[in-house]
Amino acid sequence: MPRKLPRIEPELKYDFILHISKEYDELKKQKFLKFLFETTQHFLAFNYELDVRVSVGDKKITFKIQGFKPPSSPVSRPGPARFEYNFYNYTDGVYTLTIVKKENLKNIFSILISGDKISVENEPRKNKFVKLNIIER
Repeated sequence: MPRKLPRIEPELKYDFILHISKEYDELKKQKFLKFLFETTQHFLAFNYELDVRVSVGDKKITFKIQGFKPPSSPVSRPGPARFEYNFYNYTDGVYTLTIVKKENLKNIFSILISGDKISVENEPRKNKFVKLNIIER
């Protein structure tokens, strides 16, 4: 009888990936910054939504991750939990992004918005649970 090998779970370095891109809203005829959070963990039965509170003020954006919400769509499908936020009326300059997990762990990033470019100026060196992914269009 063959021996059953132990299952090895992949080691995930980050809990979340934050995709940041510049987009254009055809209806409003306006540019905006799109922030899309995804969990690195994929769920098999449901496509959960992340429950995130957002506060914006004076070139500071704070995302406080509260946990998970059941999917709003009646159709279930596998995949990561997600949250999307569209930031209109931004100006060029350096923004401070603070992401807070339930355990009050914080990751603080500085991003530079300049023309059509987004670049990371500063990021946490330890206890980093969010990976930034800048999408150029």
